[in-house]
Amino acid sequence: MTERLSKLVEIKFIIDNDPKQVPAETRKQFWKIVRQIKREPKPVEQEVLKASEIRNILFATDRGGTYPLAPVLLLETILGLLALWGYIWALGLPLIWSEILIWGVSSWSSFGLRFLFVFAVIAFLYPIGRVIAGKWAGIKLDGMCRDQYYEPTVKIDYVTFLKAPASKRKWFFFFAGFWTVITSLWLWILGMLLSWDYTALIPTVLLLLFEGSVILSGNPSHNRGEMGHYNREKRIEREWKRNLAKLEETT
Repeated sequence: MTERLSKLVEIKFIIDNDPKQVPAETRKQFWKIVRQIKREPKPVEQEVLKASEIRNILFATDRGGTYPLAPVLLLETILGLLALWGYIWALGLPLIWSEILIWGVSSWSSFGLRFLFVFAVIAFLYPIGRVIAGKWAGIKLDGMCRDQYYEPTVKIDYVTFLKAPASKRKWFFFFAGFWTVITSLWLWILGMLLSWDYTALIPTVLLLLFEGSVILSGNPSHNRGEMGHYNREKRIEREWKRNLAKLEETT
């Protein structure tokens, strides 16, 4: 048994005693070991399995249940398409953009309704980005769940995630985050083609500014969304590549 595996066994014993009251230091030790495993080009199978087991316990305690991916994703896609239909319908309502600046009531009502539908489309179709990224990266997905903000997201299968190359983990998060920009961008193009509407341009710009600022800051916090995860995996990738080069030199 490796030293890391031994420590993981100890951590799991502590968590099993009371999953809802895990000491902060224990969590810190666990995630430190996870980062170490991620830096390994060829992680130890037993360490990956034990770390995944612990993570799933913590995830279930913090986030609650996970629901089957296919039916929930289908439901969210249907809701997204209904929101898209709502946006197209709202394009038929009168909106004079110059009245937005002088708080014209009718135009603001039309704009607010359009923006609500655009936001709904982006939110409901967001999980599709993770599904596409997961297929490309070879990372399996366990099902639908909520994130820390109670919004729908897709739970990652941690075994395949830890075994995936660091570069694929990095781009998995980047694409999943950028998918919201892609969604809002094609909504803007659609709005322009149908009614010369700029509503979807606003979230497009805001998302680009937010995600771009997170990437530039290098902040690896999960509170910064998918791009925060991207920054974290990008840092890990540097050492992963060094370890890979050392491994290739010895083989």
